[in-house]
Amino acid sequence: MPTLELPNLAAIRYQAQTTPPPIIVSRQAVPITSQAPSTPAAPVYSCGQPGLNECVEQGATLSLPIALTIKDANGVTQPVDITGYEFQFTAKTSPSVADSDPGVVKVDWTETSTPTQGKTALVVPSNVTATMQAVPYFYQVRMVQSPTSPSPIVTPLFSGTLTVVQPISARYT
Repeated sequence: MPTLELPNLAAIRYQAQTTPPPIIVSRQAVPITSQAPSTPAAPVYSCGQPGLNECVEQGATLSLPIALTIKDANGVTQPVDITGYEFQFTAKTSPSVADSDPGVVKVDWTETSTPTQGKTALVVPSNVTATMQAVPYFYQVRMVQSPTSPSPIVTPLFSGTLTVVQPISARYT
């Protein structure tokens, strides 16, 4: 019987229990510093594993690739055909905040470029991140199968934290 390959669920459960979420730093662990030697050094930010912990600068576009595969009983992995599926991203400052709250960030999309290859990407545009607070957010990505059906199938794919940081120019003004 085929199975859906998901991220490490133990890590996701642990991440969901972390309150408040940890401040996380850039995947490359490259210091973010000002070019002016007279200013204090900027804090270093880094992100953890993709799909769990991410960070983005206010006003920058966040793009996360997503590949969905299934593994059959023989261990053969193949892409999931996501033609017609919708994807939903929500980010909020606390897990207890309702999705209907006006402060919740929402991005919904349907994959049209490579749906038969099981590939899509979450893209949070720069105009959306520009209005987000410079704080950690809890986020979740869901897949909606048969979205026009009276009973669509909603599958949570992964969740984690998204830390929004101020642009370098705003940190030293």
